[in-house]
Amino acid sequence: MNTKKHHADLLSQIIKKSGTPTQHTFLDAYLGNSHPRYPINVPQLRLIAKNWIKHHEDLTLTEFQTLLTSLIKAPSSTEKTMAGLLLDYANEELLKLNPKVFDQWLNHLTGWAEVDSLCYGHFHADLMLENWATWKTAIAQLNQNKNINKRRASLVLLCKPLTQSPDERLELLAFKMVDHLTHEKEILITKAISWLLRSMVKLHSEELMTFMKKNKTTLPAIALRETCAKLKTG
Repeated sequence: MNTKKHHADLLSQIIKKSGTPTQHTFLDAYLGNSHPRYPINVPQLRLIAKNWIKHHEDLTLTEFQTLLTSLIKAPSSTEKTMAGLLLDYANEELLKLNPKVFDQWLNHLTGWAEVDSLCYGHFHADLMLENWATWKTAIAQLNQNKNINKRRASLVLLCKPLTQSPDERLELLAFKMVDHLTHEKEILITKAISWLLRSMVKLHSEELMTFMKKNKTTLPAIALRETCAKLKTG
């Protein structure tokens, strides 16, 4: 596989459906980064990603990971986001990535939009639990990193799996990751803590309520407020 060729193909499709990369002060503040963005809407991006995966079914795991790395290292936020969209449409074999690669990838992502596009929802609970020791170690290392984007990723990666499985391993790791970050004041972390805890309401409610009572004086106010509301309303 020619990674440069495939990356160029994806980028040409993006440009064809949009225009010149732009920078906007308002979007920079909202999305949390100043990377240039192509003026293209998400449905168009999704269609490009879906069709590209459909026409490259012979892609190997190594080839796929190399392409994702190329996109994530690209200058535009649009290309970085495309990596996450490709993961959305990838088959299960292509999702069996070594989670250690997130440490490398996240060096090139900034702000909630880029981090979440890569880390949320692609890796379901069964896939993660199948390789649990490696996932657990990778997530714990991200949680301890000086890079705030990696710390956010350690929380976001667990959000979807927690809605899919009552497995105690997911729950215990989630609580541990939250415990390590409860002292942080940055909204990039406090909102992610809230998201993670609210993801536990459906399948981990009893343990969550115990955790909330035990840590009500140390949890970020927004996480405490939003999670308690979610527990009441379901």
